[in-house]
Amino acid sequence: MPFGQRIKKTKLSDHKSYLICSALCVSLLLGACQKNETEAPAETKQKIELIQQDLVTVKDGVSIVKTAFTGTLRAVNQSSIQAQVTATATAVNAQVGQAVSKGQVLVRLNNPDNAARLAQAQANLSSTQAQATLAKNMMQRKKRLLDQGFISKVEYEQAAVDYQAQLENVHAQQANVNIAQKAERDGTVLSPISGVITKREVESGQTVAAGQTLFEIVDPDHLEIQAKLPSDMQAALKVGQKIEYTIQGNPAQLTAVLTRVSPIADPASRQIEFFAKPNETINSLSSGSFVEGSILSSTQVSGQLIPLDIIQNLKENPFVWVIRQKKIEKVNLVILEQRYRDNLAVVQGLQTGDQISRIKFNDQDLHQEVIITQK
Repeated sequence: MPFGQRIKKTKLSDHKSYLICSALCVSLLLGACQKNETEAPAETKQKIELIQQDLVTVKDGVSIVKTAFTGTLRAVNQSSIQAQVTATATAVNAQVGQAVSKGQVLVRLNNPDNAARLAQAQANLSSTQAQATLAKNMMQRKKRLLDQGFISKVEYEQAAVDYQAQLENVHAQQANVNIAQKAERDGTVLSPISGVITKREVESGQTVAAGQTLFEIVDPDHLEIQAKLPSDMQAALKVGQKIEYTIQGNPAQLTAVLTRVSPIADPASRQIEFFAKPNETINSLSSGSFVEGSILSSTQVSGQLIPLDIIQNLKENPFVWVIRQKKIEKVNLVILEQRYRDNLAVVQGLQTGDQISRIKFNDQDLHQEVIITQK
């Protein structure tokens, strides 16, 4: 073989060997990478560490069944005063906001016609009384004549009848006098109760008609709650039931006792009206204020007692994060009662042994294991 051909064949052989070696190296590298990926250890989640102070132990509790209502505070004693006669106000002695006592003169009304009627009635009474006296004397005289035999019995009986008729006339005229005197007295308007003037609708010199409202008076020292409940909740309305309520503009929790219940429901609204007496002294300015409260039933419902401030999403879908069997769980709650004063809530949905976390978690933390230390 010529020398040139041998050199060319050798170069081809070397190039082929180089390609084979390169392919083997690439295969070895790929195999090593796959092995490393296969043998890499899987990552493990780290356990969450909590201290005992982060947890709250669930306790058993009971809740009283409550029936919510809204109503108003009203005065037990109140009066609307109307004019009894048509007359002109000559003197008005009371103002809105003024305290008055029972029997105090509020306004004086003057009607000249009433005075004239009274004078006429009194004159008629005097006339009939004189005629009755004359008839009585005539009857007595005829009685003596009858006893002496000078007149017949019929004449005496006629005199007795005349006297009786005159007595009846006296009684009729006395009734007229009484009516006229009452009309005269009605011109002086007195307060029927002790209280405070809340409305005045008469001015001095004004002519008022019979039946027209002149004043409204309330006794602010004796208030009661007036409210209504739907008829399908009437089982909650029992005299003597305790009530918790608040007055609009006053956050203080107050108590009352249900005292009266209407025997029938309103035909239009299908609601039953009831009244309650407050246990605490109420500011007189609260009369007419809006109240919101609950009627407390004697029935109790069992549940769990937990701090109110650890409940999440309290108003919509309340829940808490709990440690159950050393894992984090999200538990939805049914809230039976909220005691804001004591920062407590009576709930349902928890299990015995649950520990509620004060720490807020995320949904990614669900079912993750927890380590509790005693720090």
